[in-house]
Amino acid sequence: MLNKTLAGFFAFFLGMFGVHRFYLGQWFRGVMQFAGFFGAIVLVNLVNDSDGEVFFGMVIATMVIAPIITAIVFWATPEKKWLKKYDKDSLGENQPLGIAAPYAHRDTKALKAEGIRYYRTGDYDLAIEAFTEASEADLGDPGTHFNLACSYAQLGQYGESLRHLELSVTFGLPKPERIEKHPALAALRKHSSYRSFRANNFRRLNLLELTEPKATDTPIVDETETIENFNAPPPPRTTETMPPPPPAFDAPPPGPDLLEQITRLRELHDAGVLTQKEYQMQKEKLMG
Repeated sequence: MLNKTLAGFFAFFLGMFGVHRFYLGQWFRGVMQFAGFFGAIVLVNLVNDSDGEVFFGMVIATMVIAPIITAIVFWATPEKKWLKKYDKDSLGENQPLGIAAPYAHRDTKALKAEGIRYYRTGDYDLAIEAFTEASEADLGDPGTHFNLACSYAQLGQYGESLRHLELSVTFGLPKPERIEKHPALAALRKHSSYRSFRANNFRRLNLLELTEPKATDTPIVDETETIENFNAPPPPRTTETMPPPPPAFDAPPPGPDLLEQITRLRELHDAGVLTQKEYQMQKEKLMG
């Protein structure tokens, strides 16, 4: 990593020899500075004409004064601006990595506002792109996940819609009764997978039940047979296969307390939805 102060020192005291240019990696300019300075001195000694001596003397003076001005400019330039011009690679070393890194490109609120504009014009694919970028910047924003759920539901991608609804509730969705009332989720609410999701307290999988030991007389069902194909039309229902009517959900789902949110985070981590780093970060945020 280059040092701005050291580069200014070289320019101020040794600039006539081009040392600061060599330090900055500008070898060609350094060689030209070095050769030009000593060449001017040689020509002053070779020229017998007084006018020539004056001319080359001014050249030497210029080659001495110019690096001094360069040193002053170096010292007066802000550190980041100077590094951006002379040492761009060092800027990457100061950027934090991982999920905790700040979103340097665009503001989260601006991305959410852009996604809402696309959503209102019916460009759901573009809305998903904007909301996804916003969620990458702030994973724990429940509103962003709710907007993603609505956008995916409009495209008929109910699996992704349920996934983001689960994340939204887990991170503390304000006014969770919107799930039961929002018009964008009307088609999703009619789907059989949503009834299971709703009955399971807004979880796609009941991991606690899945980890309980099964009785020996309980038939084992292959999980691959129970995965629902969202692209296929629902099979015709008969009176024998018709599931019991879902319970009435007049009351809005209660907001999860701290223990409930931590439990949901753990389940999302066990299901592979959240990485270990994301799980730890969100857990620390909940714990304050």
